[in-house]
Amino acid sequence: MLHNLIEGVSVVAMADSVTSGVKAIAKNKPDIVFLDIEMPRRDGFELFDAFDKIDFEVVFTTAHEQYASKAFRTTAIDYLLKPIDIDLLKEAIERARDKRDKDKVNKNFEVFVNNMKTNKSNQQIAISSSDGLLFIKIDNIVYLRGDGAYTYFFLKTGERITTTKNLKEYEDLLSEYDFFRVHKSSLIHLHEMKKYVRGEGGYVVMSNGDSVDVSKRRKENFLAALSKL
Repeated sequence: MLHNLIEGVSVVAMADSVTSGVKAIAKNKPDIVFLDIEMPRRDGFELFDAFDKIDFEVVFTTAHEQYASKAFRTTAIDYLLKPIDIDLLKEAIERARDKRDKDKVNKNFEVFVNNMKTNKSNQQIAISSSDGLLFIKIDNIVYLRGDGAYTYFFLKTGERITTTKNLKEYEDLLSEYDFFRVHKSSLIHLHEMKKYVRGEGGYVVMSNGDSVDVSKRRKENFLAALSKL
């Protein structure tokens, strides 16, 4: 597909294992590496242990959908599911070209690798802002508030960050990190609650002192989530 359908791209090497992949990258110094995950004897993630610095763009290619989910999306890492769609391949190439043209540091990949190696409390998420991506520790998020196409992050530091994605997208990403949608416009970090005040739906007081309403229809599931902490 790269040879026949993508202009301005040359395949400088192919490898069928982590060991041969490391050698090929060191020798050819490619701009982009397309990397499978499940490989003979060692998985694709282990390839990066051989490099002190990742100075090439990475596009994961996998037939296993369980890999192509939150771990990738939280850090804006590119991945392609097999069988590979040519239009998505072209988009991945253009994104990689754009990063290299702008001489952007491959921070998102560093964060991704760190997330794969650390426990949940130390993991980070990439947030799209007006001037690029911000990386913040998930454990530093107190709660999120949605407003149409915008989402506001409220952090332990007192900062409020605005991003141009809706709350549902972050709900999908953060649900496994003990975040709960208590209201159509609010997603809270359950470990940052100070108090729950009963009522028809009630409300919670967060660690930063803010009060967040709990909707009546979400109350039962919310209390069930609390019982599992």
